Amino acid sequence: MEPYRFECTSGDVETLARVVSDLFPEQTVFAERADDAGTPSLAIQWVAMRFGATARRMTLAITFAAAAFARYRALPPRAQARSYAVLRAYVEAALGSLEEQYAAGETVAREVTIELGDEFA
Repeated sequence: MEPYRFECTSGDVETLARVVSDLFPEQTVFAERADDAGTPSLAIQWVAMRFGATARRMTLAITFAAAAFARYRALPPRAQARSYAVLRAYVEAALGSLEEQYAAGETVAREVTIELGDEFA
């Protein structure tokens, strides 16, 4: 049994989910969503043990600007590494920010959104 669950209808979004999957605990769910215009996004849902005395269900939503996602899809596979690196850096930064908030005694939001635009592709 795979430690993660991928609920992605497109291979592109599942690949992006797999790029960041090792940053999350086992049993994390990576689900593809779409906005009203049909642009895909990625919702990552996991149970965080490190933001309090009890486990908390967390959601990290990653949205992509339509034009940037279209450029990403048009790239040949060998040229997509930069997009992977950008995605991973943003996710690592978001998780680090949550950890800093918790360490400072601040309330950690259960839902966080990352919006990726031209920097993505």
